[in-house]
Amino acid sequence: MSPRLALMIGGVAAVVFGLALFVSPESMLAGFGVAAPVSARILARDVGATLIGLGVINWMARNATGEALRALLVGNVVVQSLELLINGYEIVVGDLPTQAAGGLLIHVVLGAVFVLAMRSPSSRT
Repeated sequence: MSPRLALMIGGVAAVVFGLALFVSPESMLAGFGVAAPVSARILARDVGATLIGLGVINWMARNATGEALRALLVGNVVVQSLELLINGYEIVVGDLPTQAAGGLLIHVVLGAVFVLAMRSPSSRT
């Protein structure tokens, strides 16, 4: 997969999920079976703002090359890997309901997109 396409996919996905968390944290949390007290809504909006920023970075840097491109791809793999790891752990120990397990697929798919982009010859120049 081309790094440009990976950054575009990652950028759009981050902005979409970020906007949903920022604008409607209650709905997003409910979709994962999580209650939405004030503290959860605050953190959800904060995560939403961060995701929107990540999406903008990915989109605006979609034509990057060299070390900058490699840093963007590795950073995105780290984000997806850590999210997969921590959410998986939270489901196993019961902090997140099993209803949230579907969200793990998003991290697997996006992680794979960025790993495939890192394997592209154009990401090594």
